[in-house]
Amino acid sequence: MKKFIDSKGRPWVVEVHVATIKRVKTLAGINLLEVVEGELVERLSSDPILLCDVLYSVCKPQADREGVSDEDFGTGLAGEAISEATKALIEALVDFFPEPRRRLLQKAAAKFHQVQTKAFQMIETKLESTNIESQILERLEQDLQQAIPSNSSSASPE
Repeated sequence: MKKFIDSKGRPWVVEVHVATIKRVKTLAGINLLEVVEGELVERLSSDPILLCDVLYSVCKPQADREGVSDEDFGTGLAGEAISEATKALIEALVDFFPEPRRRLLQKAAAKFHQVQTKAFQMIETKLESTNIESQILERLEQDLQQAIPSNSSSASPE
């Protein structure tokens, strides 16, 4: 059983079992078993709305007990809480599976985290480079020239 604390300070338990998988499929239209193929982790990490829908479905019994609506639940997913919630969900999904699949999913999750970290580092390095502003302006100028061709070469109508 994994936990995260939302941005409102509320603790949430993330527990994945067969009933959870059925509930998420019914409420959010997502098959958590697709985590095995690896694309679901990427989708959840890149789409905070999908992540919120899935997490609310996972945490729905607790949310119902505490009188938290899906909208109110969503207001608690901001900033670092999104990262913590994603981590808790992925770890709970990995723990759901028996060995040796669990071990493979752990490796896949670690690899995804490494790639994501490297991608952010590359972006950060690029943004910190001294000529990024001139590159952006140059590219914008090129795009504008292609989108709005000059009229100097066109003949005037007679």
